[in-house]
Amino acid sequence: MDNKQPFDLHGFFRNYLMTDNEALIERLVECSRLEKRKKGEILFSPGVTCSSTIFLLDGVIKTYIRSPDGTENTLAFLFRPGTCVAMHEDMINIPKTWCKTMSPCTLIEMSPGPYELADEFPELWKHLVTGWRPFYYGMMDKLRVGYTLTAKERYLWFMDKYAPIIDYVPQAEIARFLGIKPQSLSRIRNELAEEGRDQS
Repeated sequence: MDNKQPFDLHGFFRNYLMTDNEALIERLVECSRLEKRKKGEILFSPGVTCSSTIFLLDGVIKTYIRSPDGTENTLAFLFRPGTCVAMHEDMINIPKTWCKTMSPCTLIEMSPGPYELADEFPELWKHLVTGWRPFYYGMMDKLRVGYTLTAKERYLWFMDKYAPIIDYVPQAEIARFLGIKPQSLSRIRNELAEEGRDQS
C-alpha cells in the first residue's frame, strides 16, 4: 500500500459492497479505522474477544488450531486484499482457534460492524451471508486436496493457489498444512527442482 496517499475507505466499501448507497457507505466509513499490525501479532485467540470486523488490505494472516503439544496447525492462509478476516465476535470466538499475522499487515477494523448496522441498512444481510464463502470454500478445497491428491499433487496445488505468499510460509508449516512429512516435502521439492518446476 502506498503510504503517501490516504486510503479511500469510501471507494473500498463502494466496490466491496457494489453499492451506490452513499448513506450506507458513509456510515461504514464512520465506524472504520486503518490499523497497521506487526508480524506475529495475535488478532484473536481463545478467551480474547475481538469486537471489530476486520478486513485485510495487505499482508498475510493465518488462522490455526493448536495440537496438545502446542504445534500450530493452519486452517487457512489469508492474503487477498479485501478478505474479511473476522466478521463478528460471535463468529470468531470459536474454541481453540487463533488468528495471527505472518507479515506486517494493513487492516480495516470496523466497530460497530455489519451485524450491528444491518437493522439500519438491511442490504448488509446479503453480504453477511456471503462474506464467509471464500473461507468456507477454501476449507472445502483443502479437504478435497487432502483426501484425493498425492503428496506431490498437493504441493503443486499449494504452489499454484498460494504463489503470492509462498516466501512467507516456512517449509515445515507447508508440510503440516498439506499433511506431508517434512522429509517427503524436501524430496518432492528436489524432484520438482530437477524438473524445473519448483519456484519457491
